[in-house]
Formats: sequence, C-alpha cells, structure tokens
Amino acid sequence: MKRKAFTLVELLVVIAIIGILVGLLLPAVQAAREAARRMSCQNNMKQVALATHNFESTYKSFPSGLTAKVHRNSTSGQPIDWYGTTVFTAILPFLEQSSIYEMWDLSGTFAAAQLNTFEPGRPFARNEKAATAQPVATYLCPSDLIENPVVELTYNGGGQAQGAGNTGSGGKERGFPLGFFAMSSYLASGGTHSTYFRDPLMQSDGMFFMTDEDSQPEDFQTFLRDYEVPAKFADVFDGTSNTILYGERFHYDPVFDRRFHDPAPKWSRYPISQWGAWSWTGGGNGTTHVFGSARVPINFQSSENSNADFDSVNNRTSAYGSGHPGGANFAFTDGSVRFLSDDINMIVFRSLATKRGGEQIDYEAY
Repeated sequence: MKRKAFTLVELLVVIAIIGILVGLLLPAVQAAREAARRMSCQNNMKQVALATHNFESTYKSFPSGLTAKVHRNSTSGQPIDWYGTTVFTAILPFLEQSSIYEMWDLSGTFAAAQLNTFEPGRPFARNEKAATAQPVATYLCPSDLIENPVVELTYNGGGQAQGAGNTGSGGKERGFPLGFFAMSSYLASGGTHSTYFRDPLMQSDGMFFMTDEDSQPEDFQTFLRDYEVPAKFADVFDGTSNTILYGERFHYDPVFDRRFHDPAPKWSRYPISQWGAWSWTGGGNGTTHVFGSARVPINFQSSENSNADFDSVNNRTSAYGSGHPGGANFAFTDGSVRFLSDDINMIVFRSLATKRGGEQIDYEAY
C-alpha cells in the first residue's frame, strides 16, 4: 500500500508561500494599527476642542494660552521669575478631570505657582504626587514617542536662560520651575511665530498667546503688549473653520539632542522628550512648552547642518508634527479635526494659523 506524503520540495514551497503571505500581511496589520492610533488621536483632539468650546460658553472667552505674571525682587523691582498657568490646566473640568483640577491652587500668586509643584500637604516635597505631575490620557497621542508621561524638569545645565536675547534686566533667570510635570502631545496654536517667550519676533496672532500683566515680557517685543486678554469668537475674523486651535507635537528627533542638548554649551535646557509640559507653572519656557506655530513646516526636524544656536532650538520646539505618516492632526476653532499634509503650502499653513489676518484660503493648496 502506497503512503501519501509531501516531498521536501513541496514542503519548502508551502513554507515559502506562507512566508510571503505573512510578509504581505504584516504591513497591512501595521497600517490598520496606525489607522486606529490616528483615529484615537483625532478623538483626543476633538475632546480638547469641545472642552475649549465649553470653557468659552461658560466664561464668554477662550482660555488664556498662558498667564504671564512676573515675580520681582522686593528691593530692586527687577524680574526674578515668571509664573502662571496654561490653557491645558484651565480646561481640565471640561474634560471630566475635575479631580486633577481641584488639586491646583489657582489663586494667582507666586507662592501658589510653587505650591502646585509640591506633593499636597508636604511643602517642598517635589514628586509625582504634585498637581503638575498628573498625566491626562486625552493629552497623549498613541503614536507620539513620549518616553514618560511625567518628566522631572530642572534648571541645571543652562540653555534658554543665557546668551544673546535670553537674558533680561534681571540677569540669569533663577531656579524655577523645578519638579515633576505631566506631558502633552498637543500644542495650543500660537499663530505664525511663537517660541521662547522673550523672542523679539514673538507674535500674538494665534488663538492662544500670553495674557495678564507681563504678556509683553520685554519692551523690544513690538508685536506684544502687557495686560493682553484671551481671545473671543468675535476676534476670529478669518472664520472658525479656517483657524487652527490645536495641533500635534512629535517627541522624536534623532538629531536634536545630539546637536543642542547633549554638548556644552547646552542650547536646549531639556531633551526633545521633555518639551511639552502642559502643566507648566513658571520659569521662562512656558511658551515653548505650550505653543506651536507655523514658522516652520509640519514635521520639521533638526538637521546636522543646523546652526548650534537658540534659533535652531526654537524652530524645532515650535514645530507641529506627529507619528502619523504624511502629516499631523489639527483641531480647528469650529471644533472640527482635520489631517494636514506635511507638504501643505506654507502660505496657506500660516494663514490657517492666524485668527484675523484677512487671508483668503486656497483649499486646493492643502
């Protein structure tokens, strides 16, 4: 009686066919997973946009992007530190995060700003129990390469506090903030030029900007003014569907740390993985943590040929970007969420970043 069996050649052919099918299937699985992550990110941004709308409905204005108060030397009157809170803190109750919001002391004093970095009931104990260190899942994109949703920020190592354009009349900035801070994958739209808060070209033409007593930190900042107030719907002359509210930030840049953070002098105080503390409470880097701008293209990355200077750091830290192939998600002021290609026409992109620029949007250039 003859026995039926596979020959070795037939077995190898079957194995090869299975290998080919698996090879074809894996990219499809990865694409499906990324599509799910992108959808999750869009849902996050939708929730953030709706929370911002609910804030506006309650208080009749949008949240302050970043309240800019100044702590002065009691004798000389010179600035010692800047402090405040951000839009991401303000909208917490509208994201069903009241338990975190109620941890914050929002009395607006310098002492309160410091207290928010301490463990409740334990003054001077800075750890991950502080109000500033509470991660919010809605603020994190699943495709973002955030190493840790909570980071420890220190003022050690210089960077962004010294050098041309980074010292004020008070000299080197003092040691604040210190402590643990929760991270975000999303940036509030700071318009066409938003970087380090004392940049001479800093703008307030986006939906979010510095407000309060020191919203013009330096007299040479001709585009800013002190005691700025938050935007209202009436300020959005360009149309809510044509004005960016939030965009994504991507915490991956293989060149940034090596060029700007690791060597001495440190042009960037923090590595790229630590820019994006939504729970900022003080110091001179609030705008860098919280605001994005259209000064550079979407998914802009550092280059080996970039100059080792503050401008190169500011270009990268203000850039929108994502782990989604080909572009990034943006929430618009009408509450919609759209995916913008990273080859979008820069004139169109900058037009979408302003609230009252009067530009005509060419949708074919998207």
